[in-house]
Amino acid sequence: MGQPIDQLRRVLAAYRDAGGKGPASLQVHLSYADDDETALRIAHHQWRTNVVGPPLSWDVETVEAFDRIGERIRPEDLHECVLISSDPGRDAAWIAERAALGFDGIYLHHVGQEQHEFIEVFGTRVLPQLDASPP
Repeated sequence: MGQPIDQLRRVLAAYRDAGGKGPASLQVHLSYADDDETALRIAHHQWRTNVVGPPLSWDVETVEAFDRIGERIRPEDLHECVLISSDPGRDAAWIAERAALGFDGIYLHHVGQEQHEFIEVFGTRVLPQLDASPP
């Protein structure tokens, strides 16, 4: 997710400090496209209601009310919860930075509906830039 690195570090440390021995995994929400504008548009269209956090997201009574809340989310607000990019090098750097925190696994989630391009680009241009050895 687009959580700040310091927050991710604190969450992982809290888990380990509390005796957590099982694998610690991180899901990273990404929006990738050939250009940044398209990547942002995809994120806004598909993921904008995920900017809405608790307690508001817990207390919405209908789907229609939730959709109305999503209409007020600006595209630039998506940078709070999605890593948005058209640059495989930037994506690799973001993922490497999160991997360096010590998570046992990182799950990449492209928020768009078109998965083929994401899988192709990340499989050939992003993942090869990363160290896949265990932390």
